[in-house]
Amino acid sequence: MPGPSSLDAVLIAGGKSSRFGMDKAFLDWTGEPLFQRQLKKLQTLGPDRLWLSANPGQDYGELPEGVIRVDDDDEGLGPVGGLLTVFRRSEADRMVVLGVDLPLMEEDFLAKLVEDGPGIVPKTQRFWEPLAAVYPREAMLAILESAMEQGNRKLQRILDEAEQSGVTRAYAVSEGEDLLFTNLNSREDLEKIDPRRTDEGVTLRRFRVERGWVEEGDQVAMEEPLEVRVNGQSVAVMMRTPGHDEELATGFLLTESVIESADDIVEIQHCPDLDPEAVGNSLEVTLKKETDLSELTRHVFTSSSCGVCGKATIESVFQQFTPIERGITLKSDFLLELPGKLRKQQETFDRTGGLHASALFSKDGELLFLREDVGRHNALDKVIGRALRDRINLSEVVLLVSGRISFELMQKALAGGIPAVAGISAPSSLAVKLSRDSGQTLVGFLRERGFNVYSGEVE
Repeated sequence: MPGPSSLDAVLIAGGKSSRFGMDKAFLDWTGEPLFQRQLKKLQTLGPDRLWLSANPGQDYGELPEGVIRVDDDDEGLGPVGGLLTVFRRSEADRMVVLGVDLPLMEEDFLAKLVEDGPGIVPKTQRFWEPLAAVYPREAMLAILESAMEQGNRKLQRILDEAEQSGVTRAYAVSEGEDLLFTNLNSREDLEKIDPRRTDEGVTLRRFRVERGWVEEGDQVAMEEPLEVRVNGQSVAVMMRTPGHDEELATGFLLTESVIESADDIVEIQHCPDLDPEAVGNSLEVTLKKETDLSELTRHVFTSSSCGVCGKATIESVFQQFTPIERGITLKSDFLLELPGKLRKQQETFDRTGGLHASALFSKDGELLFLREDVGRHNALDKVIGRALRDRINLSEVVLLVSGRISFELMQKALAGGIPAVAGISAPSSLAVKLSRDSGQTLVGFLRERGFNVYSGEVE
């Protein structure tokens, strides 16, 4: 019986990038060059050898162990040239191929193709997807060589011939899988598929007066810490929605008078991550000259080196504040009455429409007191401060805030020992994570007709 067939993998990374404005292989993708991210996907498949198809002018530096670089024999052939060159040098029975500009391609999908091989190429309703496929190397090499002799350099036509010859067969790309083949051709494409997601899926319990309880999936706005380091010194950690971090760091340094213009910056790059969960959450800013950083108004709340993440941030909170040991079970009728009680007392909001409110309610639904402020954090600090001055036991109250619920609001509530937080608007992803780890009840989108429960017990 024949033994198992050998498998090589190749990353096609030598294509032209004129429309994109830079070499896509070196695009920063969540803290590391895109080509490295793609190589890791191929490594998970356990190939006998891993190839990197490149152009002679590309400087990849020191490649990961086991990666074999091979420059295209003919730079003018595009992906066809890369396939030809590697297929000629490899001795494997099968070759799994991945294009560097398919950043959304998943390891599991590639593994499925490998399992279904030996010759399988995904196909949408109109086109072949040749750069996320598995080929029988020797037979496909013969077809490629023949196509070159005939002057045919178009992969779509070559794959039509391969299918007709029985060398490959089509894998019908289903709805949903087509996203995996999103090609990174331009800056507009990058904006659409930016890896720094702005939302995150959660499972919650949704209550509506007209239909009762339903467990559903939903999206919450992503919130993660961003550590900014200047010339090697950690100067600030800001909570933000990931994306456009270089712009955020530049604007922050200008408004804090650290720089006078973008010309003061030599480069901004992601720090090497120490925790896989922290990829992309630390920026190192190199300035042309040393500067006094002692007067910054936003102070660092972590002493970590590069690599802050939501998990580390929550752990640092628990070093300061004890999680809730005894939660509080709320009734749906109790919650539904709170928004009306809050609005009746928002006197300044009614006059200006420009203030945030925080209110504390007893477990019997009595409004203890409400405070308003242009800053949502200030409004919360005011009601907590009033409770402390009045010696009120915060372990038996419910906090209602007029807007969205951020990580820092949940942190402040935990600092006061408040077991339940409700908001008229949505919570962030990190607020949800903190509430689930801290034992706090978290309710969002609280209106007269219903609400969402992200953590805790509501009857």
